[in-house]
Amino acid sequence: MIPRRKRTTAITGGWGLALALVVGWPAAAQGQERPKEEPSRERPEAPREAPREAPREAPRQEPARPAPEAKPARQKPASTQGPQPAPGQGGHANPSPRPSGGPQRPAPGPNAAAPPRVTPPPVTVTRPAGGGEIQRGPGGVVREVRTPAGAVIHYAPDGLRRVEVARPDGRVLVASPGGRVGYVQRPLTVQGQVFVQRTYVSRGATVALVYRPWPYHGVNYQVYQPSRYYRPAYYTWTCQPWRQPVYYGWGWGGAPWFYQCRGYWHPYPYYVSPVFWLADFCLAVTFEEAYENRQDCSAPPPPPPPTEMSPAAQQAIADEVRRQIQDEQAQQQGASQGNLPAPSGAPPMFSDNVSRIFMVYTGVPAYLNGLEYFLTEGDVLQLKGAPAPNASYANVSVLASRTPGVPVGSMVSVGLQDLQEMQNHMMAIMDQGMQTLQTQQGQNGLPAVPPQNLGMSNAPYLGGVQPDPNAAAELSQTAAQASQSGQGMLAQAPAPGAPPTSPQTVALGMTPDEVHRILGTPKQAADLGAKQIEVYPSLKVTYQNGKVTDVQ
Repeated sequence: MIPRRKRTTAITGGWGLALALVVGWPAAAQGQERPKEEPSRERPEAPREAPREAPREAPRQEPARPAPEAKPARQKPASTQGPQPAPGQGGHANPSPRPSGGPQRPAPGPNAAAPPRVTPPPVTVTRPAGGGEIQRGPGGVVREVRTPAGAVIHYAPDGLRRVEVARPDGRVLVASPGGRVGYVQRPLTVQGQVFVQRTYVSRGATVALVYRPWPYHGVNYQVYQPSRYYRPAYYTWTCQPWRQPVYYGWGWGGAPWFYQCRGYWHPYPYYVSPVFWLADFCLAVTFEEAYENRQDCSAPPPPPPPTEMSPAAQQAIADEVRRQIQDEQAQQQGASQGNLPAPSGAPPMFSDNVSRIFMVYTGVPAYLNGLEYFLTEGDVLQLKGAPAPNASYANVSVLASRTPGVPVGSMVSVGLQDLQEMQNHMMAIMDQGMQTLQTQQGQNGLPAVPPQNLGMSNAPYLGGVQPDPNAAAELSQTAAQASQSGQGMLAQAPAPGAPPTSPQTVALGMTPDEVHRILGTPKQAADLGAKQIEVYPSLKVTYQNGKVTDVQ
């Protein structure tokens, strides 16, 4: 991945990494003011760090979360296993308790039984005269537009959109409506092993990431693969406490994305372990790239959160970061030698049947009490155990929520492929944070990494990975064509029940854009210099110097 420079940024459905990976992470602000008060040693409010790798070392005090001025300070429970949920938050226990023995296997939960029955709301399909189709949900709200050229434009109720195009050669293009952010996915074979490469694009910069196709019960999941591995001692170091609290200046003070989420999420005032620093790193990237994605889609900001993220939810994210680090360390030895096991059985995210934490980074559908909601970036979900083998959805509990109508403590059904992309997203950001910790060690308040722990090596399959050189231009052109075609289709087919409008007719003197809004994308087009001809199913339009001169 490209190291972050001075800022980050994302997108949807597995493509939210584009801005986060290629624009650059906001580096520490030099000379940022530190907290004026020392953290309480008698009753710290942030979670205690009790790393599994160093059980003999007494846990150090965790950073205390400063209470908002108008709210009473939070109290830490007496338990040292981690924070418990605040009253009224569904009664969840610590999402990822750390027993003194091996990893805890959760009791069979709702996912071990029959898969949840999910009934998406009915859609009304309209097929314009020029081809393609428009799908509308309840109330005539546009949900999906399929253009005659094969592009699919997804519409979320909060204004987020994305364009998807599947090419005959196996490539898949996913982009924002303007094509400024997205990725080009294509098959990749390295040393006889099959992978998938995604070239992420953001404002002209590109980076390539690797995934493994993982077929399971008729569904082909894409599972993120690290591009580099570190020394085993470095993985261990990231899960151990630092010798003293670390005050780190993130430099977010004037960032508009941080302003939008400040009533929901508060970073730790200092850090006693890399896992908590990485947890805040993942959250910050998620919020910033979601902000940029909304800007690209001209979508409004998310609604004010009903409650702020609890210490228990933040602890759960830190526990998930630790778990992912340990998973990557376990994979490192075989992967560094090119010995990746063949995909078999359930995808890794639920093959071990342990509790998993997911961070929503863009609007994804979820179902609660027979109703459909679109989750909001920053929502925190917990999967307790593996879903049934034939499931397409899993029941997950909500640990933190910004989504209206989805309170903390509720159980919602989310698609397994959406959960896989959430995990891919978090793992890629975590890897980027791991690299930042190593490259910036000893700077901006970060502790120095012991010299014997330093070093990284590229994964063997990375040798065949190169960003697609034309990805940015292809995404921009594809998204522009799809968006133009979709707008023309919607203009031809108003929502059912909409008031009648005056008929739109192609007239002499119109510009190509005006014609396209009425007729959509032409079937054929010829450019003869100053003269252009566009052919539609029932019309042929001739332009001279950018104006309609003949209609047949």
